[in-house]
Formats: sequence, structure tokens, C-alpha cells
Amino acid sequence: MGSILIVFLGGALGGLARYGLNQWVGDPTSLLGTTIENLTGSFLLALLTAYAVDSDWPDALVLGLGTGVIGGYTTFSTLMLATMTNIRQTPGRTLGLFLVNLLGGLVLAGLGYYLGDRATERREGEQ
Repeated sequence: MGSILIVFLGGALGGLARYGLNQWVGDPTSLLGTTIENLTGSFLLALLTAYAVDSDWPDALVLGLGTGVIGGYTTFSTLMLATMTNIRQTPGRTLGLFLVNLLGGLVLAGLGYYLGDRATERREGEQ
């Protein structure tokens, strides 16, 4: 039951962060906010995952941050819906941002994992 509560609370915080970012960007129906969320979320989740492996961080913290906060912050379904609703009005921009989400997310996940792995090596070297 504790894990469910941790994910629930983290997801609520991530959802609020996503909502706030879309309000700040100024257009919650465009792909801009979703793109920012997915790119930063890809980086942060990979960084967290690579760094938290074999760390002394409590499992509950990693679960709450990864599945909860970052899972609630990013959203694949919003990307798909925004792509479908914007494709007729601005096909070039919409497809471009869709590809930025997919390819940029992959590149930033790779970068985040690399940096997390390097930080783990440094942490273990200090012990």
C-alpha cells in the first residue's frame, strides 16, 4: 500500500508540474509544452535510473521520483492526441515536433543515462 501512495503523490506532483509548464508556455493544446515535458522527462528519468542503480537511495524515493513525479510529468498520450489534432492545421510543424519528441527524447535519454552512469562511477570511486 505504501508504494501505491508514493506513486500517487509523485504522480500528482508531476501532473501539477506538467499543467504549470503548459500554462507558462501559454498554449496547452500545442505540442510545445508536451515537447518540453517529454524531452526533459526523458533526460531526467534516464539520469535518475542510471544514478540510482546500486545506490543507497531508498527504493521508495526512486519509485516516487521516477514512476511518480516523472511519470506524471511526461505523457505519451498527450503527444499522440496533440499530433492528431494539429496535423491538419500545421502539418510541417506538427510532424517536426513529433520527430523532435521521439528522436530528441532518445538522444536526451542516452545523455541522461551516460551522465548518471558517470556520476555513479565517481560516487563508487570515492567510497
